[in-house]
Amino acid sequence: MACEQWKGEVLDYIGRSKFAVLTYVREDLAPVSRAMGSFAPDGLDLYFSTRKDAPKVQEIDRHRNVSFFFEHDNQALETWKNVLLIGEAEQLEQGDKLDRAVLLLGNRNPRFKERVANGELQNTAIFRIRTKEIEYLDRSKGNGSVKKEYVS
Repeated sequence: MACEQWKGEVLDYIGRSKFAVLTYVREDLAPVSRAMGSFAPDGLDLYFSTRKDAPKVQEIDRHRNVSFFFEHDNQALETWKNVLLIGEAEQLEQGDKLDRAVLLLGNRNPRFKERVANGELQNTAIFRIRTKEIEYLDRSKGNGSVKKEYVS
């Protein structure tokens, strides 16, 4: 499969996802997974938001390697798909990256956009994941057909 077609399929799959699973590690290096609904892709990178006082904010600031897993409900086994992004997360405090994140998150989520319009983001942490690795499973292309790509 051509690289651009593969990338397009990954981005389409993420774009149609309502929820995803963020995985990070705690201070004791135990993995923790959380369902997330506030995320937006920017190419192969990803923005997400959470409450500033959520424990994951401090944990991710300590251990910045995270993953985001996308898998749609009610798929038939023979056409099962999922996407895994692995990368380094950084909290955005100000500047163009934060403005872009707010715009993309707002475009994807009407509730987030409403919070922006009402000036209600003061208790929100926004992160950018710089994707370093992508795994894309597409069983319609054969049993166990996983495409793995390293992003530079």
